[in-house]
Amino acid sequence: AAINAGTHQGDVTIAVTGNTTEPTTSVPLLKSASPSSYTSILIIPSGGDWTINSGASPTASRGVLEFFGADNVTIDGDPASTGTRHLSIVVATTSNAGTAAIRLASTSTTGADGADNCIIKNCNITGGRNSATSTTTSYGVVMSTSTSISSGAYNSLNTRIENNLITRCYHGVYAPGASGYPNTGTKILNNTIGSATSALNIGSRGILITYSSTTAGANSALISGNDIRVGTYETTGYGATIAGIEIGTVNAGCTVTRNNIHDINQPSSSGYGAHGIYITGSASNASIDINNNFIRDCKM
Repeated sequence: AAINAGTHQGDVTIAVTGNTTEPTTSVPLLKSASPSSYTSILIIPSGGDWTINSGASPTASRGVLEFFGADNVTIDGDPASTGTRHLSIVVATTSNAGTAAIRLASTSTTGADGADNCIIKNCNITGGRNSATSTTTSYGVVMSTSTSISSGAYNSLNTRIENNLITRCYHGVYAPGASGYPNTGTKILNNTIGSATSALNIGSRGILITYSSTTAGANSALISGNDIRVGTYETTGYGATIAGIEIGTVNAGCTVTRNNIHDINQPSSSGYGAHGIYITGSASNASIDINNNFIRDCKM
């Protein structure tokens, strides 16, 4: 069944005990407020390997699981902490734009209600991209506002995305913030993003980050230990510049380290780029540290 605010109280564990199909239009989990008043929510599989599926025709610009201003939510596909993944979140293939497996959204444009302290780890995350050359926007994990999936979140703080397998999306992890309201404390760690199979690969960005910090320090973003591939292995490409990691504007002190970025393939004859690490912003990007990454086979 859909995960929603309901009447949760205190620290709540939601066990997924079988395969589910969510409503075509999801019911978001909202922030802690009457009648819920929860402190934290943990979503884990129990008793097997389970899949949370979208409806057969996913709604455009919506996620399968959505957290609108919900704080202290953890999705952990490995409750035994063995390094394996027992929970999958899957979007059915679709031509509808803006679908996502998981959406972390702020509900305020004043920075008062981000989705704070959320963790997504040890999951198989499969987006709805419906062909190896599609340029229709789709996401594995996206940070946004609750009113627009394409608008960056306002102060969604301390997000951690770790040890997930993310495939079949246009964007794997899409983590934009908003001007004046950075998503500080973002950590994207040890994920496998993309596939050697074209139809399951990432189309545009393995990871994109913007507006994560205005000042270098302990709350600057960390992107580390990820294995990333992007693009198509078909003989023809598509109309898009592609990148393993894009660092946009306002990411002061962001550290990008120990990532394995490879097979960034864009065979289009029209001159689109294929970048390992693509820095597209200059404002408030002081003290970025890019070190010890392995980048190979970027082809265009």
